[in-house]
Amino acid sequence: MSEPDRNKVGDLTYEEFGAAMREGRWLLVPFGTVEEHGPHLPLGTDLLCAEHICLAVAREVAGLVAPGVPYGVCRTMRNFPGTVSLTPATLGALAREIVGEFVRHGARKLALFTGHAEPVQLAALREAVLPAVTADPTLLVLVIGPYDFLQPVRQEADLVGRDGHAGSIETSAVLAIDAGLVRLDRVPAVTRPRLSAFQVLPDPEREFPTGVRGDTSKISRALGEHANAHIVTSIAALLQNLERHGTEWERTNT
Repeated sequence: MSEPDRNKVGDLTYEEFGAAMREGRWLLVPFGTVEEHGPHLPLGTDLLCAEHICLAVAREVAGLVAPGVPYGVCRTMRNFPGTVSLTPATLGALAREIVGEFVRHGARKLALFTGHAEPVQLAALREAVLPAVTADPTLLVLVIGPYDFLQPVRQEADLVGRDGHAGSIETSAVLAIDAGLVRLDRVPAVTRPRLSAFQVLPDPEREFPTGVRGDTSKISRALGEHANAHIVTSIAALLQNLERHGTEWERTNT
């Protein structure tokens, strides 16, 4: 028989959730996509990673994780089978109402973490929460992307300028979370392709026909564990600094 996970909103009663919000605990909301991730990763990769990171962070900071939002904005990968792309307006409206409802029920500190790195997804989420923090500046709302803290990991793995969608780090991250979901025998041997910087293409996938936009040569469970742990530690430190110092970074005496 399963025991309720005290860090998951979906496992709590309404009384338990209300008490947690009165205590001022962080509420993390994972966002993902239903999107192709090459021939070797599942369509639900972004939400899988987002939920894993959010739950690990919640356990570090005694926070809660809301049920994840599985759909997002997937313009670049939209033509691959299985990809479901919302418009930014639809995602924004959904995020705005979700945040508004949690705020109505007492949430004061929220972190929206998206496992999908497309800039338009992050922009839609930021625009969605802006009215709430404008109306009530005492609210603390963050929007965090999957690559915001990964540069040191890229440097250590010699993947600077070569990492990308369904590449070594993302594949390794899934491998560390649930190895059974990774089809290692189908990993394409590719490096990051040269992409159009300015042209708006009706068929962007012709520039990366495998659905992969990153170097896949360094996939390993160890790399995934390191990347996931680094993101969790970095986000937990961010939330703790905001609580303790009122800033996103630790105050110093200088």
